[in-house]
Amino acid sequence: MNWNKRTRQTHRVVAIVFVATVVITVAVMAVQGPVWVSYLPLPPLALLLFSGLYLYVRPYVGGPAAESGPRRPRVRSTGVRAPHRWAAAFFVMSIVVTTVTLALQGPMWVSYLPLAPLAVLLGSGLFMLARPSASRRTGADHEAGPLDRQPTVTRSSATQ
Repeated sequence: MNWNKRTRQTHRVVAIVFVATVVITVAVMAVQGPVWVSYLPLPPLALLLFSGLYLYVRPYVGGPAAESGPRRPRVRSTGVRAPHRWAAAFFVMSIVVTTVTLALQGPMWVSYLPLAPLAVLLGSGLFMLARPSASRRTGADHEAGPLDRQPTVTRSSATQ
């Protein structure tokens, strides 16, 4: 198993842990629980930040294999991954803006800004999480794109 695949799987598991801790935090804060519970989502969020940054930069930077062999073409993100990556970038920016604004005693409504990109991250992340198992059920190859698939040869087309 290579680092890219291992990091992707870790990112998925940590994302599930992060969502669970956010749900727990919201439930505890709704019943006037202790304030320290609001810090529970921060460790998984930090892990998501670092693994997400690795996954974000990895397609654009050649690894050790690219230095020794022929250079791979730059990979362009398509499908659901592109909005997921952009939503991650906007989420990080909105967290920074929110932190700075609240530190300067700014308006409280700014704390809701990260929810929009977080919703996009949740939706696209759930879609990417469910996609491999759905393609396994249908027998489709989720890694190969429409141009990568080999044409199927039927008996009638082989005899022509």
